Amino acid sequence: MRATCAKRGLGFLRVCALSCLVFLLCSTCDHCYTFTVQYNLDTLPSERLVRASFVHLRSSPEQAVQPPRCRAQITALGAESLVTLEPHERWTETDITAHISSHVLRGKDRGRGRHLTLTAQYWCTEPELAEESNGLLRWWRILSRGRTRWIGEPHLEVPSLLLYLEEERENAPTSSSSFSTPTSSLIVSDIPSYKHKTNTPKNRCKLHSFRLSFDELGWGHYFIAPPVYNPRFCQGDCPRVLHYGYHSPNHAIIQTLINDLGVGDVPPPSCVPYKYMPMSVLVVQKKKVEYKELDDMVAESCTCR
Repeated sequence: MRATCAKRGLGFLRVCALSCLVFLLCSTCDHCYTFTVQYNLDTLPSERLVRASFVHLRSSPEQAVQPPRCRAQITALGAESLVTLEPHERWTETDITAHISSHVLRGKDRGRGRHLTLTAQYWCTEPELAEESNGLLRWWRILSRGRTRWIGEPHLEVPSLLLYLEEERENAPTSSSSFSTPTSSLIVSDIPSYKHKTNTPKNRCKLHSFRLSFDELGWGHYFIAPPVYNPRFCQGDCPRVLHYGYHSPNHAIIQTLINDLGVGDVPPPSCVPYKYMPMSVLVVQKKKVEYKELDDMVAESCTCR
């Protein structure tokens, strides 16, 4: 599945597993899981690969019990790949960028298809078991929705492979071209003296970057990717002469003139976003990792109105 964070910048691929084998070994207090998954990387544009993550995901438990603490390790990478999925976390990830890059290069050299097989091992320790009033431990099987379950089941999902790619950039228009094409419907085309005014503010209305994670917004339990969000914002002073490139309506031009003349208590136009881009995200919903495209999430340009 292809998912693009924005029309330009960083995008990502969630690669679906071709096959998956799951093994379970139990002891009195631990669960040991092994997931073996295979992916087809034939369509991966390796020259644009920025980061590869192996996402370890816990689904929502159906019982109101504390989930276990799980340690996860990718067999081929050894102890260096060991990460911990804490009880309060829904997911965590392992950076496997170097492993993916070398695997793709080996596949090219040998002229073979680029199928990747990864084996992940999980060691999950149950939370301390409370005793019931009759002295028996709560480690009993219960019947839930017509099937047998263990209280404190780790609820692990099949791991996901997430690839972050550098998007192909379009050529941005130059500053001269963006202000050169007049629009006949604008009132400025009928007022020659207006176009000859020159007063460009030092703090001109323009786009600014602001990067933050979904954890900072309190949404880290829901959003998996992208790890960093840059909504961007518009800030600055609107010039006395609203050039064509600002795409300002006639009302904003009149408001600028009124403010300049000091007629009444009329403020100047405000610097606000003009166009927006959608953003593709991966979210945890209903025990699954799902792709969503959210409209109007990233400011693309600014205007004065």
